[in-house]
Amino acid sequence: MPPGIVQQNGVQYLTLHSSSSHRVSSHFLALALALFFVTRARAQAQPPPAAHVQLIWDGNPIRPGHTLWVGVLFQLDPGWHIYWQNPGDSGEPPKIQWKLPPDFHGGAFLWPRPILLGKAPVRDYGYAGRVLLMTPLQTPPSLPDTSPVALVASVGYIVCREICIPGKADLTLSIPQLGQTTGQPSPWRKLFQETRAQLPHPLPPQLKVSATQTSENIVLIFEGAAAPEEIRFFPLEPGVIENAAPQELSSIGKVMRLTLKKSEHLTKQVPALKGVIVLDEDRAYEISVPVKSS
Repeated sequence: MPPGIVQQNGVQYLTLHSSSSHRVSSHFLALALALFFVTRARAQAQPPPAAHVQLIWDGNPIRPGHTLWVGVLFQLDPGWHIYWQNPGDSGEPPKIQWKLPPDFHGGAFLWPRPILLGKAPVRDYGYAGRVLLMTPLQTPPSLPDTSPVALVASVGYIVCREICIPGKADLTLSIPQLGQTTGQPSPWRKLFQETRAQLPHPLPPQLKVSATQTSENIVLIFEGAAAPEEIRFFPLEPGVIENAAPQELSSIGKVMRLTLKKSEHLTKQVPALKGVIVLDEDRAYEISVPVKSS
């Protein structure tokens, strides 16, 4: 069933349905979003229900020629979620557009490890509860004065439960320069530290990974570590694996094999498998490994 717009209690919502594990067409989704924004432009100037969005920073003052860490904080009502950079079978990830002072340069979102959302036959990748999407800003080598620096960002996103609501939040943040700080610790410093701990890390040197592709599956082989209690691979690129299919783990000693069902739309050899592997829900590693045919 394609995306559509429904109205409940005077509020318009976007529905994202799928009768299979196929991802909702990006062209169809874009058309539905465009129609939605045309008909509800004024309403979308404010964040929709279920999502509370803020622009925050880690409390460090602005210094010339340094990296300033800011982030978009989503606080989601129970049962609602937003999407990871690869959303899975439906949805779209949040996007940000900056309006920055001269010579400031904004970075891309850094994505914490995602969780698996929904239920078969539609499974998505994203976040629930409270999530911070951090991004680095590069400051210019010199600043004209000691006045606070104003940052402006426009954040577009989709928040979902049984239905999905496109949202747009226009956010502002004023950050003091070094001579204006009060010395009080930022209330967000701990959240930035916790979020950094959730970012995927490079694989440790003792853990070796390889991959093979068969007619039906892609098999990830890990050597050098005992099998965890739980393991989940999140693909960086859509259309490579069936998101709703079980990921079967087998191990002998310190060799693990994780079997991933190929997407039914995948008709050619995958040159490389890129994504995030999450072990026991608390350790996340980036992988990018060539895939050999078997």
